Amino acid sequence: MNGVVMLVNEFPPIPTGGAERQAERLAVHLKDKGWPIWVITRRVDGLPAHEQYRGLEIIRPLTAGFGKLKTVTFVLGTMLTLWKLRSKYSILHAHLVFGPAFAAILAARFLGKRVIVKLGNSGEFGDVETSRRTLRGRVRLAMLRKWTDVFIALDDSIYNEILSLGVEPERIRRISNGIDAGNFAPTKTRSDAKSKLGLLNKVVLIYVGRLAPQKSLPVLLEALQNSLPACPSLHLLLIGDGSERAALEEQAKHLGIEEHVSFLGNQTDVRTYLNAADIFVLPSKAEGISNALLEAMSAGLACVVTKVGGNFEILNSGRCGVLLPAGDVSAWSKSLTELGNDPEKCRALGDAAQTHVRSHFDFSVVGSLYENLYDELLRDAWGGVTPPLQY
Repeated sequence: MNGVVMLVNEFPPIPTGGAERQAERLAVHLKDKGWPIWVITRRVDGLPAHEQYRGLEIIRPLTAGFGKLKTVTFVLGTMLTLWKLRSKYSILHAHLVFGPAFAAILAARFLGKRVIVKLGNSGEFGDVETSRRTLRGRVRLAMLRKWTDVFIALDDSIYNEILSLGVEPERIRRISNGIDAGNFAPTKTRSDAKSKLGLLNKVVLIYVGRLAPQKSLPVLLEALQNSLPACPSLHLLLIGDGSERAALEEQAKHLGIEEHVSFLGNQTDVRTYLNAADIFVLPSKAEGISNALLEAMSAGLACVVTKVGGNFEILNSGRCGVLLPAGDVSAWSKSLTELGNDPEKCRALGDAAQTHVRSHFDFSVVGSLYENLYDELLRDAWGGVTPPLQY
């Protein structure tokens, strides 16, 4: 009965955010290591209630209604599913503090299971501050504080926010996001990749993520405009979609830089674009541990990011990348110009980033931390003895 159930709002094959991609990567890693894994996620039109995906059993409980009613029915459906599976697992691992986590602690309370809740972000857009803005969220946080066995903090900012809830330090673990670093290693030369995309002789900047206010992309477009006179070969690839896309497209036209910016929308595989890029950019106001940053480092790119969330830690205090203030157009312009005109420095930063991510953030490292935590919780649940694998 040492199976693990992952609970997450969204899960592939639909497009997902960073927290959901991490849930997928962790679930697949654990499955490959022999752990019995189930994933419970929200029902999506056009997808079955049960399916196999990458060797995982995906379960989408029946939900009904809209808004809060839909959340209530999801929680109830999830609890019913967990009751049916109760003989197969001992650990519930919820990603983010919202509906799935609430269902996990309620089910665990009645079924005697262990619960892990992983937070994804801090600050204005983070799990804690978002929840504190509503009565429902504050009640949920209070119940999570009382009934969660272990909270996962990706970085120091998230750790401190969990402490601010009144959670004891011994119930908080610092485990970073992980990546299969080898999966993003370049598969062709940068010049060949650029040529395929029609970007030969360009210094390619790449952003991967949501086009949302949190990402502060207007700052990046202004910085690009300021940098072009000194480095006219700069070209920005924006991969992703979101509420800000139309405004950003209009801003690029207003700034007269539309020929230097490509809006590519969501892409199922970003590796083709990472192969062609020279510099990864992330001007966010807030981040946890960015999947896109880990992927760019694995691809050997020079990385320019804001000094927020986990970025400082990921880039080893700036030893393998450039850390800039959020919202500082002048600093961003200066950095883009300098790196755009210094390919040797770009290569050096990219090599350092690739080495650091492989040694600290590969799933060979991060995955083992989760396995150790699961083993610890299982020994606790079984009176000091880890049960054998059961499917």
